[in-house]
Amino acid sequence: MTVRPLALPALVALPSLLACSAVDCGRAANKVVPSVRELDPEYNTEPVDCEPEVKMAAPRGCTQGTITCGDEVEGSNAPGRFKFDDDFYQHMQCTPERNHYDEAPEAVYRLRIPADVMATVTLISDCAELDVASYRWEEDDRCPNVKHPRAQCEMDTSDRGGTITISTVNVPENHLLIVDGQKGETGNFRLKVDCRTYR
Repeated sequence: MTVRPLALPALVALPSLLACSAVDCGRAANKVVPSVRELDPEYNTEPVDCEPEVKMAAPRGCTQGTITCGDEVEGSNAPGRFKFDDDFYQHMQCTPERNHYDEAPEAVYRLRIPADVMATVTLISDCAELDVASYRWEEDDRCPNVKHPRAQCEMDTSDRGGTITISTVNVPENHLLIVDGQKGETGNFRLKVDCRTYR
């Protein structure tokens, strides 16, 4: 086995990698080790500023706003409402985990996805343990609850954010993007929606 020395860019970045914080180590590592880039969707992204709290519009109906393909928004779940909890996420088969979501408010956005499109939603959450869920919901004036029939739902409970993928077939769809905190956590986040046509 041949051991190759680190290239000059890697040597320059090595001190910052060794001194990085727990939050920034992933971003630092994937600049030193190129193979990490394919595994880390947060490669080459700016950290989220945790202070001051991002000001959010008051929720109207079920959501705090509408986003579309290509959008990137920064927000906070702190000014949100308490509409979704462990029972909802389990009933809708978003996740089997129970993370005390009832203790934290949610930031909720409406996402309309055109027909025959694959949307990748990425949550970057450096400031709190926030998770992202997508729930298919066509109504504007009210939020779903456990009494509603199950619909398409995806959730990523990874540390520091996560990624979900939504695909539409033949017709456009409306989804709620829910940013929720585990065990009462609130904080700033960044949400990105990247789309591509696949049919």
